[in-house]
Amino acid sequence: MSSWRTWSIALVVSLGGCGQMYKSPGGQQSQPAQASQASQGGPPGGQDPWKADDTQGTGAGTPAPAPNANEPDETVPERDEPAAPRTTPATPPVAPTAPPRPAPPQAAGLSAEAQQFVAAHNKVRAQHCAAPLEWSPKLAQVAQQWANSLRDQGCKFGHSGGQYGENLAAGTTGAMPPEAVVAMWYDEVKGYSWKQPGFSMQTGHFTQVVWRGTTKVGCGLAQCGGNDIWVCEYDAPGNWEGQYREQVLPTSCK
Repeated sequence: MSSWRTWSIALVVSLGGCGQMYKSPGGQQSQPAQASQASQGGPPGGQDPWKADDTQGTGAGTPAPAPNANEPDETVPERDEPAAPRTTPATPPVAPTAPPRPAPPQAAGLSAEAQQFVAAHNKVRAQHCAAPLEWSPKLAQVAQQWANSLRDQGCKFGHSGGQYGENLAAGTTGAMPPEAVVAMWYDEVKGYSWKQPGFSMQTGHFTQVVWRGTTKVGCGLAQCGGNDIWVCEYDAPGNWEGQYREQVLPTSCK
C-alpha cells in the first residue's frame, strides 16, 4: 500500500474544489471544524516559500494553538461546491500539438517540497500525454498569500477567485506531504467520465492536475488550528468549458 493511502486511512483529510474557475455559492467560504474566530488581517504575502535555506517570508503561519481537550482531534471532511467551469474566451488556450517535452530543469535552490510537488504532478501528467510542469516562484508567492489569508481569516477554506487555476487541500498538520496531496487530487480520475468529458465537482482537482495547456505550478502552505492548508496555483489555468476532450486525455493516448 502506498504511503499516501496509509495517510488517508489513518487521518481524515478535507479537500477544496478545483480552480479559480468556480465561485462559491453566495460568495461564502466553508470552515473546517477546528476553525478559530476569524481575524480582520489580510494576507501578509512574502517571497517564494519554497526557496531552500530561506527562513524569511515563508508565510508558514503562526504556530497551531494548543489542542482543546474538549474538541475532537480530527478534522471533519468537507468539500466546497464549485458553481461552474470557466467559459471559453475569445481566444482559448490551445493544447500543445507536439509530443510532451522532457521535464524542464528546475532552478537551483528549490526546496525538497517544491521538487516533490513538481515530480508528483509530472508523474501523473505523463500518463495522460501532458507536458511536464515547471515550478513558478511567482505562482508560489500567490499561493502562499492565499494560504496566509485563509489562516488569518480564522482557518477559512475556499478559493481566492484569482486569475490562475487553483487546487486546495487541508488536513491534520504533518499528515499530508506533497506526494500525498497530489495523489489524492489525482485519485478523482476514478470518477471521471471519458465518454462524456466535462466538469464535475467530484473530478475538478484531477482535471486541473493533468490539463495539457497548463505549464507552471507553484504551491504554498499555512498552518491553522492543528491543520495544514495547502494551496497550488496553475498557469495557464485548466477546466475551461468545452475543452475537456482535447485537454484531458485518457491513458490510452500513448
